Amino acid sequence: MANALPKNIQAKVKRAVYKKADEFGYMECGRIESGRFLDTLVDDPEVGKVIIEYMPKERVRTYIKDGVLNAYTKAATKKALAASTPENVIKNVFNETAAVIQKGKGKQGGLFVLRAESGHIYVVSGGTVLKWETALRKSLEIIANEPNLTIDGKAPSICLKLSLTGQSLTEADKTHIITAVGAVGVKAFFCNA
Repeated sequence: MANALPKNIQAKVKRAVYKKADEFGYMECGRIESGRFLDTLVDDPEVGKVIIEYMPKERVRTYIKDGVLNAYTKAATKKALAASTPENVIKNVFNETAAVIQKGKGKQGGLFVLRAESGHIYVVSGGTVLKWETALRKSLEIIANEPNLTIDGKAPSICLKLSLTGQSLTEADKTHIITAVGAVGVKAFFCNA
């Protein structure tokens, strides 16, 4: 879908959407407000009116939502997660100094394996509050796929580094996540909280 627009037009539209999303506070808005914002982008002379020159009108909304706003959200999440290093997360959550010994790549991006001075292994997996289960799954998969992370029968400690991605998190929501992951011995660290 993105290939329908020339690269320079894609970049121009992307810059316009990102600027307007920042000004609107897209990351903080709810579902209804984000739908209204999307409607304004479809009718915007710098965005929708440019895109319609390269694709049918019925595909413009989908292009903006799936092609540009999803990328905007992912970039904001990545930025929020990067604000707290895995070393700082381990220090804050477990009160131990640890160094990264392995970084996830590709689909395992945002996943880090650390070794503490004590020799204990930690896995930090980044994700969003809304998809904390995905972050948990990634950390469990690396432990299952790499048996050398288990030392003397003791599996690594897991901490999920979760980004709010602009959404407010009530204390009840936070407690729910902490309780859910705590039931299986996992800790949660909230970025932007």
